[in-house]
Amino acid sequence: MQHRTVSIFLFSILALALATPNAFAGEDYWNIEGMKDNAAVLQPGTTTYCDKNFKVENMGTEMAEVQIILGNGANYTVDRVEPKATKAYTLGPDTSMGGNWENMRSVRIDEARIVNSSGTPSNIKVLCK
Repeated sequence: MQHRTVSIFLFSILALALATPNAFAGEDYWNIEGMKDNAAVLQPGTTTYCDKNFKVENMGTEMAEVQIILGNGANYTVDRVEPKATKAYTLGPDTSMGGNWENMRSVRIDEARIVNSSGTPSNIKVLCK
């Protein structure tokens, strides 16, 4: 009887895992916006990638929060962007942000992940130059 209960429990977990593939898919869990003409508009909770210098523009009327993750993720920052304001970012070895920057000195930064982490309805426009 106990063996049957354990088997049913394990089968239920397996069925649930197969029915919800995004729960175990890692990167597929994120809402990634693709670039069109080197631009993307991020709603709160969405992300995109840029492999060049880039700008972020708060298109909303409220303060927005944007998370910039460089290279392998050891160097990152969370910035607040005023309504209708723009901030520019440069990819390169001299870029200084928060995180563990000292360990990044020898790492070539050739990509950034930009995440709109606003709790407000502000949209962020990302322009890859």
